[in-house]
Amino acid sequence: MKELDRVKLIKDRAEYAREGVHKDDVGTIMMGERNGYVLVFFDGEYYEDHGYTLRVDIEVAVRAEDLEVIYGS
Repeated sequence: MKELDRVKLIKDRAEYAREGVHKDDVGTIMMGERNGYVLVFFDGEYYEDHGYTLRVDIEVAVRAEDLEVIYGS
């Protein structure tokens, strides 16, 4: 796994659920592995603001073992 890989969360954990991330959520690795964790920006909800469609990303440190690469950068 490396930065900008698209990944899917394959395991639920309470530490992720507190941040609003659950199994099968998809995101992008933004920082490589450190101490067994990678920083992932998960795709959040879309919303409209002043005519623009925006998305809230959810930033979470995730155990590398709990991710599956679905598209390499």
